[in-house]
Amino acid sequence: MTPWEVAVAQADVAGHLILYTQVAIAKKTRVRGVLPGPDAAPTVRIAVGRRKAVVGEFRAVYEIPLFRQDEALSPWEAVSLVRHEVGEVRFRSSGQMDDVLGTPLVRLSGVVPGAERLEDRAHTLLTTLSCPPPSFEERESAGSLLVGFLYLSRDRMRLYVCHQDAPGVVACDVRLAEAGPAVIAEVFSRSQERELLEEPGGGTLTAWRCWT
Repeated sequence: MTPWEVAVAQADVAGHLILYTQVAIAKKTRVRGVLPGPDAAPTVRIAVGRRKAVVGEFRAVYEIPLFRQDEALSPWEAVSLVRHEVGEVRFRSSGQMDDVLGTPLVRLSGVVPGAERLEDRAHTLLTTLSCPPPSFEERESAGSLLVGFLYLSRDRMRLYVCHQDAPGVVACDVRLAEAGPAVIAEVFSRSQERELLEEPGGGTLTAWRCWT
């Protein structure tokens, strides 16, 4: 891996973990730091602890490989690993343990034990449609905007979309379990169709005129 490929993978994980500085990643544990590997090693180090923990007070620092068989670690794999480790009590060999910042350093294999949660899918959906956050002026000139969202049920979310060249708001219902990149890419285009006659609540993605 080139140094830049390592930096890109590191930035991807760091950007997603910002969310967990404000909300718990597991139990009452939050992310309190995301560090690059030593000497540009292709690893990421994730410090966790209580809400106000600072250096010297962290619960642990988890070191995770950024690549497996030349494929970059996805941010949600990192989240899943940390959740699993925080929720388990386990014994480790001396080769898996070290010390950094006065905190136990735990080296993880990168094998992901858990699946992506629906709330993770929802976060990806919303941030993809809203990010990178534009300035107010950029929002004024944008062709389409996500202006709201609502959880309809545990596995379904409604997105409220406005288009500059059309009056009113269009609602798009998305099934979170199937909200992959292809579905996300369709939200703005599907909501621009001239005739929106589908009944809300059916299929992976449906769009209908909310009000005009």
